[in-house]
Amino acid sequence: MMLADTHTLHVSEKYRIIDFRCKCVVCSLSEPEYNNSFAITFIKSGYFEYRVFRNNLEAHTGKVLVSKPGFEHSTFHINNQPDTSTTFEFRADFVEELKAMYPQTSDWFLKNNDIHSIILRCTPEMDYLHHAVLKSLLSGTSTRLQIDEWVMELVDELMCGLAKISKDDRLPDSLRKYHLPTVENAKDFMLKHFHENISLQQVADHCLVSPFHFSRIFKTASGLSPHQYLTGIRLNHAKNLLTTTNLSVGEISFESGFNSIEHFATAYRQRFGMSPSEFRKQIV
Repeated sequence: MMLADTHTLHVSEKYRIIDFRCKCVVCSLSEPEYNNSFAITFIKSGYFEYRVFRNNLEAHTGKVLVSKPGFEHSTFHINNQPDTSTTFEFRADFVEELKAMYPQTSDWFLKNNDIHSIILRCTPEMDYLHHAVLKSLLSGTSTRLQIDEWVMELVDELMCGLAKISKDDRLPDSLRKYHLPTVENAKDFMLKHFHENISLQQVADHCLVSPFHFSRIFKTASGLSPHQYLTGIRLNHAKNLLTTTNLSVGEISFESGFNSIEHFATAYRQRFGMSPSEFRKQIV
């Protein structure tokens, strides 16, 4: 029997956000559960198999689990690594809206009854939005409208990512067994300190590994170098500030962790196809 603490953090008209923390001492295969909702699960820590319709999907930090309604599943924790995760559960009829909005993804995933769930890599954009939602819920600093907008941005980022997916990259056995906490600690550190001028050495020291070893582990697990991941977090924070505040571009640049306005503007244009000033004019 699987023991867990689950708490509903937020409820809206279309979705609810659930915090899940496994409490198993010795983890085993869970009883089959029926999925009634379209669910997006961010794995914050731990390592488990999500078993659905003859498929065993490996879930761990750096991954997002996407599940459609109408199917049974069970979970099995590997190497006794209990998980903590955040799940965004949407009403089952939300799938019909997604089919209309994302036809490219619908053809191979949403409309395909042979694929019930899928695992994909979590992008810096998804991580930032997930972190922003949790931080605002815990602090009570954001309105329901702001949280709804972040959640819809998260869905859009995920659905666009599903349209481009080519394969599910499996990690080497040694990394999954011994080094997932390193990646978990690194992402947590960067999400909390991205506005500071942090170095590779600082992140590696926080994770108690050498910079060289840390860089290899992080890129293998996430598909991005630490610098690429950190820049993605900073750019998405800047995009959020451009949308929700009246701060100047220069203030936003330094608030987001960039050392110069020029570097910020160049990175922003490369990521979003326009300068920060051009982006702000679009939303006014």
